[in-house]
Amino acid sequence: MAIEQAAYTILLKEGSFEIRQTEAMIIAITDESRLDGSRGFSEIFNYISGYNQSSKKIAMTTPVINELQEKSMTTAFVMPKQYAMGDLPLPKSSSLKLKEVPSKLMAVLTFSGSINSNKLQDKQAALLNWLKEKNLVPLGNLQLARYNPPFIPGFLKRNEVSIEIQKLP
Repeated sequence: MAIEQAAYTILLKEGSFEIRQTEAMIIAITDESRLDGSRGFSEIFNYISGYNQSSKKIAMTTPVINELQEKSMTTAFVMPKQYAMGDLPLPKSSSLKLKEVPSKLMAVLTFSGSINSNKLQDKQAALLNWLKEKNLVPLGNLQLARYNPPFIPGFLKRNEVSIEIQKLP
């Protein structure tokens, strides 16, 4: 059974780099304390598994997204496209929020392997350097997107670093 993936359109592709137009989406988001995302992942997984005000189960989607802020981090799951904000059950956890995210223009670098802080810094730097070469202006915080469960071998894992960019000229 295929897992629903956040929708986007590729506008430009150069090797592992892409410019994408993402579709609007709803995310379930919470604060995260570790790069492995285990605390936030567990909280949101419990929400979609029925630990919510309606005891309603919600299908898993990909990717799991970490927004990498200067001194903090969040973990988010994209909610299936079939749901509008009013259709989703309210979380039981006060730290879990549902948020509408508008369509965005994103620069993305896709890579494989397991994540550690050094690898993440290298990929972020590569993405920002590519944007500089293309004269594209980044906006906001970098994000890390993971598409596979932790038990998948590293060389088979699909990961991305991304950042919103100003509209193309």
